[in-house]
Formats: sequence, C-alpha cells, structure tokens
Amino acid sequence: MDSTFNWKLEQTLLEKVINLASQRGQSPESIVSEAVRLYLETQLLETVDNAVSDPLIGLFAGTPDLATNSEDILQQEITEKSGWTWK
Repeated sequence: MDSTFNWKLEQTLLEKVINLASQRGQSPESIVSEAVRLYLETQLLETVDNAVSDPLIGLFAGTPDLATNSEDILQQEITEKSGWTWK
C-alpha cells in the first residue's frame, strides 16, 4: 500500500483550517487529522447502527397497510363464530 497521499484542500477550507489551528495553537495538519478521524468514527457508528436490526421488526405477522386498512382487514376476517358469545 502506497502511503503517499496527494491532496490539495480548497482555498476557503484551507484558510478556515489555518485560522482554527492558529486559534488552538495547533498545526493545520493536526486539525485536518482530527476532522478526518471524527468523520470516520461517525461513519463507522452509522454503519454499525444500520447493521443492527430492531428485534421487534417482523415479530408480528401483518400486512404493511394495516394502519390504513384496519377496518377492511377486520371485516374480511369476521366469521360466523367471531366475537363474544354468551355461555
């Protein structure tokens, strides 16, 4: 793996990085390294969060339109023996 990385920062971003580095007493390289590290950590966390599925998803059987068609679905499910009876 080649460790050289040839990249030029946009002029406006470069000026902001230099100003921030000056305010913090750091080098511009350390500011960029910190920003990239934080970005990568965020991306990795988002990837992990997206990969973990909700354990309740798919637990209950039902149609995707249950909320909008609940009355129609109930009507279709009614049989002669549906509901409460007196015993």
